[in-house]
Amino acid sequence: MYLCVYPCVYLCVYRIARLMPKKRSPGDGALFYIPSKNLWRGVIDIGFTPDGRRKQETVTSRTQRGARDKLNELKEEIKIYGAPLDRRRTVEQWASHWLETVCRPKLKPKPFAAYESVTRSWIVPVIGKKRMSLVKPSDVREVYQRIAQAGRSSSTALKAHNIMSAMFESARRDGIVGRNVVADVDAPRAAISSRDALPTQDAIKILAAASVRTDGTRWWTALLGGVRQGERLGATLDSLDLDKGLFTIQWSLTEARFEHGCGGKCAVKRGGSCPKRRLILADGLEYRQLDGRLCLVRPKSGKPRTFPLIPQLVEALRRYLAATADRPNPHGLIWRNPDGSPITSGQDSEEWRDLLLAAGVITAEQAKPLKDQAEGTPPAPTTHWARHTTATVLMELGVDARIIGEIVGHASDEITRRYQHVSSAAARDAMDRLGTHFAGALSPHSTSLGTARQRAVSPSIDS
Repeated sequence: MYLCVYPCVYLCVYRIARLMPKKRSPGDGALFYIPSKNLWRGVIDIGFTPDGRRKQETVTSRTQRGARDKLNELKEEIKIYGAPLDRRRTVEQWASHWLETVCRPKLKPKPFAAYESVTRSWIVPVIGKKRMSLVKPSDVREVYQRIAQAGRSSSTALKAHNIMSAMFESARRDGIVGRNVVADVDAPRAAISSRDALPTQDAIKILAAASVRTDGTRWWTALLGGVRQGERLGATLDSLDLDKGLFTIQWSLTEARFEHGCGGKCAVKRGGSCPKRRLILADGLEYRQLDGRLCLVRPKSGKPRTFPLIPQLVEALRRYLAATADRPNPHGLIWRNPDGSPITSGQDSEEWRDLLLAAGVITAEQAKPLKDQAEGTPPAPTTHWARHTTATVLMELGVDARIIGEIVGHASDEITRRYQHVSSAAARDAMDRLGTHFAGALSPHSTSLGTARQRAVSPSIDS
């Protein structure tokens, strides 16, 4: 009898011992069989919570081998990345977290709005529901295909590529994914820019047409200084040193957005209507709030730059400042509306098209807002064309790319060369050459800024 019982006991003990975890070192993990679920479960310690409780990561499989393989894969991830990869986070969830915690603290209002727009419009609708760790190169390419199918240019696809690449790289560093899958996909080529330089004759017409307008110096500065739109609209009186003929770019006008400052406790939906609303601005960003969403921030390069003005523009600015001395100016701006309020970018673009129409450079149809134009209407030159014109003419006059970059505020010579469409004393000489190039439009008989009589453009200027 005893001989029959003992072998059965020994066999049961042996089988139980096989199912029980062996003594293991920290980080080895363990396998357990769960009879009620008919599953094998792997468990590994990954640290402790802030309150001292043990943190564990688990895997399950129908077979012991499957559970062991998953556990070994988990251990390998911990060895390589320091923690298990997050296999639950979706692209939409991570994008929201990334925009709020990584992008918002460091980006200026306009770039941040662009990041949000591209993410919301193209990335999330296509791959937002996919888990970050399961996104494949084909998923990334599908985003580009959707953009193309919607009739958008490859430049939009390139923006989406760069944003996704930055997003996945940040996720890789945070241990959400093991690699940046976007880096394995060829970036779309940027579309050929529709921006161009104005022909010299058109530029002369515009300068002459601007000369009979009170604020014509706003457009002279664009064409004769290559100043960006926001930099012109945000230029302050202390930016000018007319005695030395210098212009310092210190600020750029931008529109920031509002968010709730109440923590979502108020009943209104829009952040701009919240009683405790606050501007969405990068941490530590130096800014001056002017009027509502309109703010002054440091220029694109991040630091002020100074360039010389040609003598004709210096004299025109003197006359303009004298003519507008009695105009309200609560913000100390050079160019502002008659009531002293800042000129918005939309208003500036509209007035630019009016100027081009008056100069005979565009048609009445091109001068209309884009939504009101007849189908097939050629696009009108934008204010940025004036900036291209400055860089292009200087290049044609043989000015070194480094000097041009110093004048217009390019970060590198490579950027300056993108503006080709065909210190310093050197910068001063370059601007003098620019003034000579446009001498016909800048002669005394065509620079009576602020005159009441609106004169027609002189035939001699058009010749």
